[in-house]
Amino acid sequence: MLAAQFRSYGGPEVLEIDEAWEPHAGPGQVRITVRAASINPVDWKVRAGFMADFSPLTFPAICGSDAAGVVDEFG
Repeated sequence: MLAAQFRSYGGPEVLEIDEAWEPHAGPGQVRITVRAASINPVDWKVRAGFMADFSPLTFPAICGSDAAGVVDEFG
């Protein structure tokens, strides 16, 4: 699967479109095939490192908390 991800905190220049692990739905979960996604203010603030003291990331990290799509797997 392709994902917008980053390997360090920074500006838009740290974003890369690259292969990422493919998640699977666990018990009581669903997986979606994303058809549309956006990067909202929280996403770019996290990427820039503004939340690092409160909620540090493990890299590589994937951007985006807003998405719309089609359910393709049930857990």
